[in-house]
Amino acid sequence: MPQVNYTVDFLDGAWKVGLNGKQFGPYSTLDAAVAAASKAAHKAEAQGYEALLTINTPTPAAEAHAVEERRNAA
Repeated sequence: MPQVNYTVDFLDGAWKVGLNGKQFGPYSTLDAAVAAASKAAHKAEAQGYEALLTINTPTPAAEAHAVEERRNAA
């Protein structure tokens, strides 16, 4: 069975969904990104793929730094 790997990553201050080296998004919250990745994974499974989802959460310090950078840019 072919396999697809989805990831949820916090990159450049936003949540993104990854698939085969490409990033999709941004999503405003972790929950929104996980929901999008999960929906895509379920569709892939319905099409005969084995779908894997990995959630890569940042350290609290990295996330706080990104939030602060967004505030300063506004």
